[in-house]
Amino acid sequence: MELDPHTLQQILQRIYQQMRCPQCGNRVPVDFSSVRVAAAGSLLLQLKCDDCNAFIVLHASIQGVGKYAPEAEQGSLTNASSTLELSGQEMDMLSQALQESDGSFEKLFAKYGAAEKEEKKN
Repeated sequence: MELDPHTLQQILQRIYQQMRCPQCGNRVPVDFSSVRVAAAGSLLLQLKCDDCNAFIVLHASIQGVGKYAPEAEQGSLTNASSTLELSGQEMDMLSQALQESDGSFEKLFAKYGAAEKEEKKN
């Protein structure tokens, strides 16, 4: 199962809301760096309590994560980067433009941004 970054962030937020240190009972920080293994249907996290320095290994089942995926959020706003789809022709054009810009998005935007400004002037 592939997880996009937005879905993974939602899962980690849910874990943070529910996770307490088994030794002191305080909240345990949960972030991307806590994830050690993301396998099909599960996550393995290594957490550390900031208060008592206890290390916690957590195995989290992510079955049913489909309800958090962007495709399931019909009618709501989602980050376009997680659902962007390009045709083969558009991908080839983007690849060619990046090669011409030596792989620099900054050069790419400068080049095509300037061309767009000139078209608006005319």
